[in-house]
Amino acid sequence: MATAIATIPILTGEVAERFEREAQAAYERSLHRSDAEKKELAERNRRGMELVRKILAKAKLD
Repeated sequence: MATAIATIPILTGEVAERFEREAQAAYERSLHRSDAEKKELAERNRRGMELVRKILAKAKLD
């Protein structure tokens, strides 16, 4: 017999509505980024991936 490891949280009511409004607003902002904002975001992503590569290179995953 299987035992549930964790429950899946479900948002309801005002919390769910607020989450949806904030998610929609974030999506709208992402659609209207300036070229400078896009460039900065791309640079942050590049630096983050570079950090991940360095960490993985040092990791002993064998």
